[in-house]
Amino acid sequence: MNFIKDYPNLFHFFAGYFPDADFDNLTDEEVVANYIDDCSKSEFSKKELQRTKEELDILINNIDNYWFEVGDEANRYFENSQDALKWLNMIKTELSK
Repeated sequence: MNFIKDYPNLFHFFAGYFPDADFDNLTDEEVVANYIDDCSKSEFSKKELQRTKEELDILINNIDNYWFEVGDEANRYFENSQDALKWLNMIKTELSK
């Protein structure tokens, strides 16, 4: 299993948007809102957002295999897979707004 290969859009989202959020004093909800805003700028980006949402649904069902990588790529610490799942469900809710 390879997180980057299996979830390329989520990898780019997590690695590209979350690591600097602490430095910018952004909440996770604000990070997601920024991503959505960036994805609304072109048809390609809108499709990327849709693929990210689809990958997220798949990841949620496979979180036991990837929870550590999710935390690593998003610069978040999770105690276990359930902790990561809770965070991913929050991200899913925010992406659906």
